[in-house]
Amino acid sequence: MRIVLVTADNLEHIYVANKLAEAIPLNKIVVDHGRRIGLFANARRLWRKYTLRQLGSRVHFAVMTRIWRDEEAARRTMISAYGAENCLQFSRPELLQHINGINTAEGVQVVAALQPDVLLIYGTVLVSSRVLSLAKVIALNMHTGISPYYRGADCAFWPLYNGEPGMVGATVHECTRDIDGGRIFGTARAPLQPGDDVFSVFARSVMAGADLYVAKVKALMTGKLEGVTQDLSAGREYRACERDVAAERAVRKRIREGLIRNFLNARSGD
Repeated sequence: MRIVLVTADNLEHIYVANKLAEAIPLNKIVVDHGRRIGLFANARRLWRKYTLRQLGSRVHFAVMTRIWRDEEAARRTMISAYGAENCLQFSRPELLQHINGINTAEGVQVVAALQPDVLLIYGTVLVSSRVLSLAKVIALNMHTGISPYYRGADCAFWPLYNGEPGMVGATVHECTRDIDGGRIFGTARAPLQPGDDVFSVFARSVMAGADLYVAKVKALMTGKLEGVTQDLSAGREYRACERDVAAERAVRKRIREGLIRNFLNARSGD
């Protein structure tokens, strides 16, 4: 069975790739660095994707996270959670193939040439049906959220916003054109800790998802993978533009006031 992973190259992507490569006989790791587009084309893409108000919100959010130095904090937290040896570089460099855009002609050509039986997806843009159809058996995706309740973007964040820390986790599901849709093969809750913040919560959802991904791919290889159809009406899909400065401040305030600590204390008392 030829198994190909398609992912990106941030810390969380490298961590998941390394966990899979350690336990699964991967044939290739296709690292997507994103489609190269010019400044004007990118501005036009954003204009078509968002309203003027949403664009303003995204700019405001980007400015504030830079002021808060979130990128540095997130990097420190993830390296601490994953271990530097597990996330700073790919452990199997001989398996790497780099592309710029999984849905481009280059991306399609690369995946087609690999003749995958199974495509494993994590951390890319929405993969086109043309690419997904190249998997002879199935395409799977790891989503850092509990589907169908939390689908789309930032699904380790919104459970905290909604006061549901117990809904932080990950899902392995069939990868289709529906965002985080397709049959569900398993979910895993993240093992939160009292001192967690928004960055460590995300890291823990990735770690829970990586272990689940390994287990489900192994089940697939032995013919024991079983799934259930999602009821998409049971949850909702979140968009990146919804995570604005007000929502971010609200979640951080709730964490400081004991959201996660109180949840863990209540659970331990059950």
